[in-house]
Amino acid sequence: MTRPWRAALGLFLAALLFLFVAPQAARADVSRPVGWSLASATSQVHVGRVTLRYDPRLQDEALAVAREIPRAWSEIEHALAGDLEDALTIHFVAHSGRIAEGTGMPQWAAGVAHPPTGEIAIAAHAPDGSLTDLDGLLRHEMAHVALFRATGGEPLPRWFHEGVAESFGEEIDLMRSQTLAGAIFGAGVPRLEQLEQNFRSTDAITATVSYAAARDFVNFLRWHDENGSDMRQALAQIKQGKGFEAAFQSGFGRSLAELDTDWRGGLTGRFMWFPIVSGDGLPMALAFPLVFVAAIRRRRHVREGWARLEAEDAALRAPVAA
Repeated sequence: MTRPWRAALGLFLAALLFLFVAPQAARADVSRPVGWSLASATSQVHVGRVTLRYDPRLQDEALAVAREIPRAWSEIEHALAGDLEDALTIHFVAHSGRIAEGTGMPQWAAGVAHPPTGEIAIAAHAPDGSLTDLDGLLRHEMAHVALFRATGGEPLPRWFHEGVAESFGEEIDLMRSQTLAGAIFGAGVPRLEQLEQNFRSTDAITATVSYAAARDFVNFLRWHDENGSDMRQALAQIKQGKGFEAAFQSGFGRSLAELDTDWRGGLTGRFMWFPIVSGDGLPMALAFPLVFVAAIRRRRHVREGWARLEAEDAALRAPVAA
């Protein structure tokens, strides 16, 4: 099979995955206030300043979500601002249909966030009844809220908002990687201005490529320097009222166009594996190192998240003890 045909096949398979897999764990961001009423979430547990309301029938799953909250929020807020307001209200229900009823979102939305109020809703089951990726949903919606707070609610391009949420939603996403690789060696990766338009497209291939490209570019920005201070500086500049592109010039010392060029210049080298393996599929041996690295990172962030919460609790108890 020739290279163009392999690339086209990769994009076609990615589109099928988007149509039949991605909607099961679909996320959405709601930008206007709505009267959220998720009546089935009658039980609740508090994790620091986070209130998790859940359907009593989901107690075991809810406790697992509660254990994940400190690590997830700690990682996201550190990457975007260092420290952010921690108050959140998370509604956890059984089915995405309950989210649609309670928030006014489409039936396919298994996760939704309202950043101005810090409210999040996630579902244990997708529209077809399959289990959702609760960890990914939680982190994705948390990232929407954290980005809103890190930038003071200033307007942001849609590709950036979704790219940030996608970046935190999954530590490793082989489907997104394959989709982006297919575009690199096929029709090409859309320019940033085109990405903004593509997020409104109903075409499956256009949408999958745009999400994959936005995610990868945001990852490039997050890890542009050793400790991520460039990204935090850019977002702080936005919060202070500086325009989006001017903030990146200030934070990164390079224009957004130059950063885009640098990112694109490294894509072919990073995805050189695609022409080799696209004919026969990705060997599992290549995936094992990625999974191992993700596991190590997850354990480290769990420790950091709990250490931070314990430090905050100790600081609150100190005056009382005195």
